[in-house]
Amino acid sequence: MLDVYHAEPGANSLKVLLALKEKGVPFQSHYVALNKFEQHEEWFKKINPNGQVPVIVHDGKVINESTVINEYLDAVFEGPALRPADEYGKAMMRIWTKFVDEYFCPSLSYLAWNRMIKGLVADLTPEEFEAKLARIPLKEQQDKWRITAREGYPQERLDEWYRQVVISVGRLEKALSDGRPYLLGEQFTLADISCFSMAHPMPPFYTDLVNDEKTPHMMNWHRRMMAREGTKAALAMPNKMRDEMLAKQAAAQKAGV
Repeated sequence: MLDVYHAEPGANSLKVLLALKEKGVPFQSHYVALNKFEQHEEWFKKINPNGQVPVIVHDGKVINESTVINEYLDAVFEGPALRPADEYGKAMMRIWTKFVDEYFCPSLSYLAWNRMIKGLVADLTPEEFEAKLARIPLKEQQDKWRITAREGYPQERLDEWYRQVVISVGRLEKALSDGRPYLLGEQFTLADISCFSMAHPMPPFYTDLVNDEKTPHMMNWHRRMMAREGTKAALAMPNKMRDEMLAKQAAAQKAGV
């Protein structure tokens, strides 16, 4: 039995959903509403004391950290191999996943968080906000919420994270510039899954960086990824935060606001 606790099909949740759908692994989906702070509820912290998604529970064994989850899924379950067979190929794949975890993902995450968090907590009183913070198990996450929601990061920090995004895009474009279909060549691997889980929303949101003129090879790879059946299936998973936002926008337009 495989239980998967995840949020919207984006970022690290998308990473795990992509691996599951590519391999065709059956699982029980448990949606965790981040905008309602369900990841900090006591019932969820009993599963993952860090209060973060995604998490899998396989035959009673709990595994967190999306990159580790994906290597576990590929090793344990049948389906198309998502890791190279040779050790050098595995090493090259891990270099990409390490790059995503330590560089690409944090820079994108902080920029996105800086845009989103104020809307998530806008309706909370200071006392309610502090009560929410008190339930977050990791101090660094508490600090991230408090700074972003109340003060905002200084422009120099935002500029540095943006610079890292630029570097990340350049690295992807260079790797794909020899015409290879995927990051390690002909084989689709966890390297592609890790990078795409971050790059997926970039064409509409970072149009100045990711477009057919500046990054033609990355765009071709992005279209190739979007055409995969596994990607389509992963992106079809519930996206309740987006749906709620669209419903609010439609209601506001109808009311003439």
